[in-house]
Amino acid sequence: LAPLVRRSVIATRSSQSLVRGGASPPLPPFARSPTPTQKLIENNDAVWDDGVAPELALDFDCQHVSHSEAVFSWLAGLGGFAALYQFIKSTDPASKNPAVNRTMNVVVDAPKIGPPEVADAEE
Repeated sequence: LAPLVRRSVIATRSSQSLVRGGASPPLPPFARSPTPTQKLIENNDAVWDDGVAPELALDFDCQHVSHSEAVFSWLAGLGGFAALYQFIKSTDPASKNPAVNRTMNVVVDAPKIGPPEVADAEE
């Protein structure tokens, strides 16, 4: 029985020492793109260049989506925002605001607006 216990203790100690070996060595840095030596092209603003892997800022990867489907999706998104706005507006959020509104917060009378009043002519 003693040799079995001794083997299990040695096995657990050896596995623990492998786990405690520390972190992996640091990864090598990214290969950076060289800085431009010539004048930039006119369409350079459409390129996202983070110094590692330049790519187009506008992705043209969805060529399987038709024009009509894209327009429908765009309009559906705008319609969703409009529906959300109308729903929130219908719940009357101004009545639920615990703060005092601007008309109740005025200390002095509101200034008179419009043309000045005309004095009656003396008789």
